[in-house]
Parts: sequence; C-alpha cells; structure tokens
Amino acid sequence: MPANTDQSYRTHPGILACCLLLTLMQGCAGGLHVRAADDDDDITESHCVPATGPPTHIVALPATGATYRIEGLTHSSFSEPVTPSRFSPRAREMAAIIGVHDLLVEFQLLEDETAGGMDGALLHSLAVRQELSDRLLLALFEANSIAAELECEKARTEDLASQLEEVRNDIQQGRTIMAILADSISGVFAGTFLLLGSEILSGLIDLSGSVAALGFGVAALGGDQAYEFKHGRNLMADVWQGDPISRQFPQPVWEYLNGPVRPNGKRSRRDNIIGTWRSRLGKPGSKEEQRLTGLYFGRGGIYRINELRHRGEMLGLLKTHVNLMTQDLNLLFLETLQHRASRPERPI
Repeated sequence: MPANTDQSYRTHPGILACCLLLTLMQGCAGGLHVRAADDDDDITESHCVPATGPPTHIVALPATGATYRIEGLTHSSFSEPVTPSRFSPRAREMAAIIGVHDLLVEFQLLEDETAGGMDGALLHSLAVRQELSDRLLLALFEANSIAAELECEKARTEDLASQLEEVRNDIQQGRTIMAILADSISGVFAGTFLLLGSEILSGLIDLSGSVAALGFGVAALGGDQAYEFKHGRNLMADVWQGDPISRQFPQPVWEYLNGPVRPNGKRSRRDNIIGTWRSRLGKPGSKEEQRLTGLYFGRGGIYRINELRHRGEMLGLLKTHVNLMTQDLNLLFLETLQHRASRPERPI
C-alpha cells in the first residue's frame, strides 16, 4: 500500500498541474473582443437619417441679398442701402443668416408708410409679416431637425456603449470569481496533502493555484469590448472638414455654425467645437490621432467603449451649438412681434 500511495502522489501532481495551466490560459485571454454585428440593424446601421433631404432642397429659398419688395408698392425704393435699425444686432445677424435681411428692411419701411396712412401699406405690411414668419418657421424647423438627428445619433452611440460595458463587467466579474475559486480550491488541496505528510505536493498545488489566481486576476482587468459601428451620414464630418457649403446641413444652420460667437469676433462657433473635439483625438500628429480622426469623421469602424463615449460627447456638443440657433430665431421673432403696424387714426 505505501508503494501504491507514493506512485499515486507522483501521478496526481502532473494531472493537477495540467488542469491549472489550462485554467490559467483561459483566464489570461483578456484581449480586445470584437462583437459581430449579427442582425441588430438598429445599432450597426443608423436609423436617425431624416426622411427627406435638407429642407432647402425642397423649398426654394431666395438667395441672400435678393429683393423682397412687394409688387405694386413703388413709392419707396432700395436705391440706397437701408439698415433695419429698429432691430437688435443679434436679430439683424440672424436675419442675414437665414436670408431675410431685406424683408426686415421692407417691414421697417412699411411701418412708417402705414403710420402715415399710405394706401395699401397695411395690407402689404401684413404680407411681408407673413413671409417673414414663414421663413423664420422654416429655419426653426431646420435647426430642430438637425438637433433631433444629433440627439438620435448620440442616444444610439451611448446605448451601444452601455451594452458593451455590461458585457465587459460580466466578463470581469466571472474572471474575478474564478480567481477566488482557484486560490481557495488550491488552498484546500494544499492543506490536505500537507496534513498527509506530502510537503512537496502541497507546495506544488499551492504554487499552481496562486499562479492560476494571478492569471484570472490579471485577466479581470481586461475584457474590453468593441463593436463595428457604422454612421454613413456623419454630420460631424462636415464640421471637421469645414467646406464653404455643406451637403448635409441646411444652409442657414451651416452659416450659423460658421458665424462668429461674439459680434465682430474672429472665432466662429465651428472653431470652438473643433477646439473641444481635439482633446478627444489624442496627441496632435500621432498615429492615434490619425486613427481616431478616420474613425469619428468617416463612415464608421471598430469602436471601443471609451471611443463610443467620446463620440457621444462630441455629438452632444454639436447639438448644443445647433440648439443655440433657436434662441436667436426666437429673438428675431419676438422683435418682429413688437413692431406691429397700426392703422392710422381717422379724423373725427
């Protein structure tokens, strides 16, 4: 019996060591995991694209600087430039952006003509007011449409990041549990063989268990997830490239983003946006910056969790600046309401 026992002791360490090594190899497999697209089209393919193209492709807006003079009202002319001085500088700037500066001039002239009792002035003033309201409403819808698309893309990005984070947390939790189990089981076996008088076997089991626990512990720090995330229509790309005319933004919104943050300022809203974005792109001139630039402003690619989070933040910043356009549109609308043409008093 003693001889058989010694032979058994010599055989078991090899088997146990192999098992622990296999466990260690599984635990150390903690690299990047790229999840397949499967059939989840809501995540891989964007559903945030508008049902139609930019509104300016559907509604023919007159070019900036065109004359909006109402036909039949010939006693005033635009032979000399007229400034709508009764409107604030911000309101005039917004009027120029959406192409209704001449409408403001017309509106201001008709106010004076209506107050003077000129025939047909009140009717023409109402026609100009209606035209101005339509343009303001269209520009407001354009800004809201872009803001809604940006919010949709932001939610889509953050939803995928949350899903990948949950998968990563589950993997890390499982590896942590395996590390605890490997250390605990090896301790039990090591103590048992130590009581049976086999110190060498006990030490070998204890060492193997510690190595396995270390492997699972190190692997628990990894488990990062990635996903193939596509965005064929990428509004961020137009902002990054900065072309004079955007193919994706409505022209009024695009001109607003390229306008100065402060009156007579040199720095545009787009400059502020890009300046903030650069902190998400890594060291200037590095390969990491080139990779992230192609990823964020291209048609998509393999995203990690932190890259999805950064993209969501970049979309949120762009959406904030677009939403600010609605404030200036609201200001222009309120100022037009304050200037109401009144009927001249009839003599008694």
